[in-house]
Amino acid sequence: MSLPQSTLRVAVDLSNPGQFFACCGLLELAHRLWAGAEGWFESGTFFVSRSGAISELLTPLLENDPLPLSNLSNGLPVKPIIAPLRLLLREQPAASIVIDAWLRVGTNAGQPVVMGNPPWNFWSGQQTSSGIWKLLAAAARKQLGKVQPDELENLFEFRVLLSGRFGFDPGGAWNARDVGFSPNAQGMEVATSPFVELLAAVGVQRFRPCMARDRQSFNYAAWRFPLEADVAASFASGILGGDIERYRGRVVSRGQYAALGRSTPLLGDSNE
Repeated sequence: MSLPQSTLRVAVDLSNPGQFFACCGLLELAHRLWAGAEGWFESGTFFVSRSGAISELLTPLLENDPLPLSNLSNGLPVKPIIAPLRLLLREQPAASIVIDAWLRVGTNAGQPVVMGNPPWNFWSGQQTSSGIWKLLAAAARKQLGKVQPDELENLFEFRVLLSGRFGFDPGGAWNARDVGFSPNAQGMEVATSPFVELLAAVGVQRFRPCMARDRQSFNYAAWRFPLEADVAASFASGILGGDIERYRGRVVSRGQYAALGRSTPLLGDSNE
């Protein structure tokens, strides 16, 4: 099959689940801003079928602080730590997205309540979804202002030291057992890709992997043919067959926090 021409591309390490979900986030943004946009993976690169620059997707994502929502649409109150975030991507015509993969509705003493949705509610303590987003977005804006357009193909490799993150990017991850203490507990900064963190938070909203029963591991798949976001999300779970490359991701402990670790490739059709 002949693939469409594309000038929008980003290098991706598919064993890094944060980078995979970040690519899904790029496609989600393209879907909402550019009608008919398609995305696919090929030879360590993610493509979007649009002649343009990655900055055209990043700028709308970063220029406005998200609005944290204190209630769900059904009226249930939400604590600030896991508040949904409404992102305004464009005013005219209106384009926005609400991200809240880190929460779910459960019951407590027989009453419906909003609670964390493992594993996506990685953070704890005094951090909030809104505060983490603002910290990451400020770092991303600063980086975006310093790089040249032709450097954006390596967007996911730009890392800075940060004390707050969602937990999607294992690229600069540490292990408390290895270093003898928890940098998070000590308020220390860790090398983080703000673009991976932000875009992955957008991507996982639609592109949900196939979770194990204990929600400590999951399968996902990179598709090698152009697809729009709504169809691509089905292939991303790894459940459907076709020309795809499957991986198993895992959740790891980071002291008080959880995060994603490196993934391993899956051979054959295993979806266990």
